[in-house]
Amino acid sequence: MAARPRRMARTKALRLACWNADAGRGKKQELDYFLGQYGIGICLLTETHLRSGVVFRMANYVCHRNDRLTEGGGTAILVRRGIGHHAVPVPGLAHLEATAIQVTLASKPVKIVATYLSPPVP
Repeated sequence: MAARPRRMARTKALRLACWNADAGRGKKQELDYFLGQYGIGICLLTETHLRSGVVFRMANYVCHRNDRLTEGGGTAILVRRGIGHHAVPVPGLAHLEATAIQVTLASKPVKIVATYLSPPVP
């Protein structure tokens, strides 16, 4: 009889992903599938193109976001419900856009930041 393989201890891994939303042009279903398929706990979004009046929701996720006042850009972070975290203010930035959160990993605070730098205008 063959030896039975040992079971590996399960660890609580936090899976992170970065996603260029490219203005979300019909990609919300694709993002939803990706988050579920790969068990993503925290997803950093760039180029959201969201405006303050636009509601953006993903099932089972909390959304923290910074919208650009003009056309384009924008950043957001999706955090799966149940992951302890809180939003962290980002001081005024001249050219860089950012959204930040803080989570506790191995009893230590860790800041996670979604950033976007617009390409230079020729």
